[in-house]
Amino acid sequence: MTTTLLDVVGAQYSFWDYPIAFLPFIPRAFPFDFSMVPVAYMLLYQYFRTWKSFILAQIIMALTYAFIGEPFCKWIKLVNYLEWRYRFSFIYYIIVGIVTRALILKLASLSKPQNLTTK
Repeated sequence: MTTTLLDVVGAQYSFWDYPIAFLPFIPRAFPFDFSMVPVAYMLLYQYFRTWKSFILAQIIMALTYAFIGEPFCKWIKLVNYLEWRYRFSFIYYIIVGIVTRALILKLASLSKPQNLTTK
């Protein structure tokens, strides 16, 4: 949901646009916002349990998406970047990954039963 919200805001403020609509009644980046990006985050969260390994994997994913995936999408004309730079995407992917993992870990710790001792 975060990716979709920020994608709509970025398009609204003309940071980028999508020349091709897969379906006219859904957001134009729907396939990316609801599949490729969240699945990558889920896999990182599942397979990289420590913060150190997670951040390293997150950096590799962000580099791949921002400096390989996005230029490829621009090259095949799926997206047109107007006021956006790939380095902004790199930072975005890192921040979203770290904030999401921190939130998930916090929610998981709150849902665990507390060890109550009686006196």
